[in-house]
Amino acid sequence: MSSPVVSFAIAATLLMSAGLAMAADPPAPLAAPAAAPIPAAPVDKSLEMVCRKDKETGSLVRVRRTCHTRSQWAYIDDVNQNFGRKMVEDGT
Repeated sequence: MSSPVVSFAIAATLLMSAGLAMAADPPAPLAAPAAAPIPAAPVDKSLEMVCRKDKETGSLVRVRRTCHTRSQWAYIDDVNQNFGRKMVEDGT
C-alpha cells in the first residue's frame, strides 16, 4: 500500500507534466486573418493645391502668397510664357 502523500505527489506530477505538454503546443488561431486592405483610388495630382510666394515690388521683406491648383498654375505659366515670347518676337 502506498501512502496518501505519495499518491498525491504522483498525481500532482502527472497533472503538471500534462499541463507543460499542453503549454508547449501552439494555441489555435482565434480568428481568420484580416483581408488585405483595399488599395486607395489614384489621387489626381492636377487638383492638388500649390502655394507660391512672390516678393512684393518695393519691399525687402513683404511676401504675397498665392494658391492655385496644379492645373491652374500650368495654365498661368503657359500664358505668361507665351506673353514673354510674343514680347521678344515683336520687339516691344
